[in-house]
Amino acid sequence: MKRGNITVFLSLMLAVLLFFFQVCFQAARLAFLRSQTQEALELAEYSILSEYHRELFECYGLIYVDLGYGSGQEDTEYLEQRLRGFVHENLPEGSVKALEAWDFARASDESGMAYYEQAVSSMKQKTGTSLLQRLNSNEELGQQAQEYSEEYEKTKEREQNNLEELRRRREEEEQVHTPDPVPSVNTLKDGSRLHLFLPETGSVSGKKVDLKGVPSRRNCLIGSGARGIHKGNAGNDLFFHGYLLENLTNAVDFLTTDKEEGQWLDYQVEYLIGGKDTDIANLEAVCGRILTIREGMNYAYLQTDSVKKAECEALAIALVGATMIPGLVEAVKQMLLLGWAFGESVADVRTLLSGKRCAFWKGDGTWRTSLEGALNLQNSVSEFDKEEDSGGLSYEDYLGMLLVTMGRGTKTMRSLDVIEGVIRRIPGCGGFYVDQCTDWFRVRIVISNGREWAADRTFCYEW
Repeated sequence: MKRGNITVFLSLMLAVLLFFFQVCFQAARLAFLRSQTQEALELAEYSILSEYHRELFECYGLIYVDLGYGSGQEDTEYLEQRLRGFVHENLPEGSVKALEAWDFARASDESGMAYYEQAVSSMKQKTGTSLLQRLNSNEELGQQAQEYSEEYEKTKEREQNNLEELRRRREEEEQVHTPDPVPSVNTLKDGSRLHLFLPETGSVSGKKVDLKGVPSRRNCLIGSGARGIHKGNAGNDLFFHGYLLENLTNAVDFLTTDKEEGQWLDYQVEYLIGGKDTDIANLEAVCGRILTIREGMNYAYLQTDSVKKAECEALAIALVGATMIPGLVEAVKQMLLLGWAFGESVADVRTLLSGKRCAFWKGDGTWRTSLEGALNLQNSVSEFDKEEDSGGLSYEDYLGMLLVTMGRGTKTMRSLDVIEGVIRRIPGCGGFYVDQCTDWFRVRIVISNGREWAADRTFCYEW
């Protein structure tokens, strides 16, 4: 009787154990298949991401997959086809029931912030302390220069209006005409001034491009947006400015060397600032901005130099002669100081475009022009070409200052204009578009092997 009870008990236990082992084996099999699926997706990720755009990486250090694969037309179905091929290499045949790639992050997303973050990351990985200090110093100097420039513009307008009013009063009360103290300077302020800034204007690039359809002016494809790893702020802007100055060309690169003409516009940093369709127009815009900075700084220095102020006062007395109009001599003197600041600033810009350094804070030892030369600038500007100022700022430093004053979205999108324009002119890359470039997207796969389940994975470059 007892033996029979034991046999029934063991039979029941064996059934339970067999069911338990079957469940364990099935769970292990599913776990293996899931692991195999994730491994297959990981290998597919490496394969897909290895198909990054080579020319874009070689030229700008940016790593993106071109969803158009050189055709100019985005084709995510082809990407999915490539993915299926890679996945099938590592999974049982017929097990993949569905595969979808979606949620693409595009370089142009959020006014270029997606690309901005990758550019910042690349600079953070290789930028030395010295460059950061230099960029930070230029930002601080740029802010000071902006303040001086704004004050200078207000002073110039006020003094011009004051002089005109005093000249009018003198003509009415004394019937005496007061001559314009800086006629040649006022003439030079109108129109192009490149002939003053450059010894030979024939060396300036004559390139022109069609800006219709560039990323900053077209409706770009919209993706999932920036990752938020390196958000737009003042600190990251320094790295981004470093990236732009390192990877984009500027006028001095061509004016002072035998560098061959590049793709698209040659004066690319100038395009970021000017936004014009010709190198000449962008160079004039940048030189005009630098000239304004220098005018403010130079006028501020003249106000502290008693010798130069006395020279201007003596000339003002000679120009005005005897008069009973109070303040007229002082008004003419101020116009002479403004004219002298302009002449010195032209000499400064000329120095910068020659590839030399120019002192940011002027002193008697770094002042280049005479009052007579400044008032006859058209004929004497070449006389003020001197050696560079040791410890001064370069043309590139001033470009960095100007970049600081720009809106983040404007400079990021215009730099994408440059990148797209250059890459599209490389043989075989005519179908390149930045908004078809992705460095992050998701993949969903459905597997069936006795049982159906789905797996998701994010494909992205780690930077």
